[in-house]
Amino acid sequence: MEKSFEFAENVVGFMINDEIDQKKMEEILSKIKDRLGVVSPICLYVEDESNEGISVRGFLKALEFHFSHSNDLDKVAIVSDNNLFQKVMEVKDLLVPAKVQVFERKDRVKAMNWVMQ
Repeated sequence: MEKSFEFAENVVGFMINDEIDQKKMEEILSKIKDRLGVVSPICLYVEDESNEGISVRGFLKALEFHFSHSNDLDKVAIVSDNNLFQKVMEVKDLLVPAKVQVFERKDRVKAMNWVMQ
């Protein structure tokens, strides 16, 4: 299950406590689309509380969304201690126009500050 919250009108956060599979990603993207109906572009804060990371299908779903909404996302802060998830998100940074930054969970406050700037 994930928790979602807003830092500001244009900053949406998710704290996820299990693997981000395709179904979980679809739920997250639905909430993001709802927010985009109010304001665009937005910034995202995603914290992986479980360290299970993201499945291949979840990643591909996210990548598809980023390409189809390339002007709707400004920054994406990923907070996780899962090394594979961190590396995948760093690669994603090269593929999508949004600024993507990866943080360890001990640096979550730094991630929140970065995404709010």
